[in-house]
Amino acid sequence: MKIGEKISIREILLWTKSEIISGDTDQNIRLISTDSRTIKKGQFFIPLVGENYDGHDFILQALHKGALGFVYESKHKNKLGEWKDAAGRRIWDKLKIIQTKDNLLFFEDISRNYIRKFKPISIGVTGSVGKTTTKDFLVSILSKVFNIKFTPKNYNTEIGVSKSVLSIDRNTDIFIAELGMRGKGQIKMLSEMINLDIGVITAIGPSHLEFFKSMDEIAGAKSEMQEILRLKKGVLFLNNDDNWTDFIEKKVGCRVLKFGRNNDIDYNFIEKDMDNYGRFTFDLYRKRNKIIEIFLPVAGFHNIYNACAAAAVSLYLNVSSEIIKEGIGNSKVEGSRMEIITKGDKVIINDCYNASPLSVRKAIDTLNLISEKNNKRSVAILGDMLELGKESCKLHREIGSYLLEKNIKVLISFGKLSKNICNGCQVGKDLNEVNCLCYCFNDMEELCGSLNSILMPEDVVLIKGSRANKMERIMNFI
Repeated sequence: MKIGEKISIREILLWTKSEIISGDTDQNIRLISTDSRTIKKGQFFIPLVGENYDGHDFILQALHKGALGFVYESKHKNKLGEWKDAAGRRIWDKLKIIQTKDNLLFFEDISRNYIRKFKPISIGVTGSVGKTTTKDFLVSILSKVFNIKFTPKNYNTEIGVSKSVLSIDRNTDIFIAELGMRGKGQIKMLSEMINLDIGVITAIGPSHLEFFKSMDEIAGAKSEMQEILRLKKGVLFLNNDDNWTDFIEKKVGCRVLKFGRNNDIDYNFIEKDMDNYGRFTFDLYRKRNKIIEIFLPVAGFHNIYNACAAAAVSLYLNVSSEIIKEGIGNSKVEGSRMEIITKGDKVIINDCYNASPLSVRKAIDTLNLISEKNNKRSVAILGDMLELGKESCKLHREIGSYLLEKNIKVLISFGKLSKNICNGCQVGKDLNEVNCLCYCFNDMEELCGSLNSILMPEDVVLIKGSRANKMERIMNFI
C-alpha cells in the first residue's frame, strides 16, 4: 500500500519508541506491506502475528521479492544472523531494519501519530448493525463536497483501520472509519487512534456475546468512543429509537445529538412510499422542519435509520440538502447487504455478508414487507449466527418465534445451531394449521439439491447467515 505522504524513519522511531538496526534515520518510507504474499519491490514489510501465523516466518520471502526493509519483534533478534546469511550481504547491507516490542502496536502507533500530522475531521461509525451501510452513505455524500479518505469494504479492525489512516495526505479534509468490536477497550483504542471528532452508534444488539457477559457490557463498550469525544469537545450521534440509547446517554460526558423516526429530535424522518423491492422514500427533518424528500436505493426500513444517521452528520457539517439527497440516492452499498436480485420469476434478498440476532430480524422484516407488497410467498433461508456464547440456542429459538410473528411461510435452516430456529418455529403453532413449513439441513450440498422441490414459482427468498456459513453458495441453485 502507498502511504499518503512519506514518513521518515526518524519519525517512525519517535512515534513507536523502536530501535533502528540498519539504515539512515533521514531516509523515508512511502510504501508499506503486511502481507508477504503480495509484497512488491520497494515496500517496507511489517510482519504481523496472529493466532495461527507469525509473519516473521515470511521475512526472507519478502526480502527476495524486493522489500526495502522490515521491522521485527525483539524476541526474534536471535534470528538476525540467520536472516542475514540467507538474504546475502548484497541485499542485507541496503535494508532498513527496525526492532520493536510488538509489531501490531508498532503499526498502530504509526497510524495514530500520522493522522495527527494532518488533523482531518475524523468520523467513526460503530454499532451492532448498519456500520458499513452508514459509512457507505457518508462516503457517497461527503465525497461530493470534501476531499475524503475512508476505510474500504469492512476494514474495521486494528489492521484495517491502521492501513486506511495511512492513505491520508495533506489535502484530506475528512477521514471516515467503520469501527468494529470484539471485546472491551477496542472501540476506545480505535477512536483514540483515529483522533475521533464525530462518533455514530447505529444500534445495539446481542452481537459477540461470546466475548461479553451482558447487553449492558456491549452497550458500554460501544460507547467507549465518548472518552476521546469528551476530551476533544466532539459530538456523538445516537439512534433515538434504539432501546439502549438512554443507557448510553447517561454514561457519556460528551455532547449528544439524536436521529430517529417521527420525533421532535435533532434529526428525524417520516417514511412515505415503498416500491416492490422494499426501497423507501422518506422525508428528512431537522427537528420539525422538513429538509428534503429522499429516495433510498437500498431495501429495508431499517436502512432509513442508516441513511438518516449519515444525513444527520452531513447536516451537522453544513452539507446542503440537495447534495445529501443526491449522495444517498446514488450510493453504492457493499455487496451482499440487502441486495435485491431477480432470478427468473423469483425475487432474492441477498443479505449473506454476516448475521446477528438484530440484523436477522431486520432482514426478516424486509422479507415480510416485500412478500406482502407483491402478494408472494415468503421463504427465509437462514444459517447459524455465531459468537453468541451461552445465549446462542435461546437467541436462535427467538428468531424462529419471530418468523411466526412476521408470518413467514417457509424456513430453510442450515447448520447445527439453526436447528433451534426450527424449534422456535414450532412454539405456539395451532395443531390443525401449519404456520411455517420448516426444513433443516446440516449439509450444504443436500440443501442446495433440495431447493427445486421446496421453492415455488414467484417466491420471495431471503438468504442470510454468519460469514463462516458462506450462504452465497445457495444463489447458484435457485
